[in-house]
Amino acid sequence: MGAIKLSKIGNSQGFTLPKELLERGNFKLGDELEIHLYNGRLIIFKKPQHHTEMSFEDNNNLDKEDREWIDSDLGEWE
Repeated sequence: MGAIKLSKIGNSQGFTLPKELLERGNFKLGDELEIHLYNGRLIIFKKPQHHTEMSFEDNNNLDKEDREWIDSDLGEWE
């Protein structure tokens, strides 16, 4: 992936995501997303249909792979 840049959108700031990334994440126009900030990283995922509140501070419900991903150093994007 490449770097993305914050842009002015009205009175706010925002960014666009590359089409390839959206396709890989199976994100579709109109999807309801959740955004969390965890250790300086943005985590974006589709809101589950039967949403239950989840906190990254209490990640006992996560499997080992998810916990490793959250705790990993993502480094720089390529």
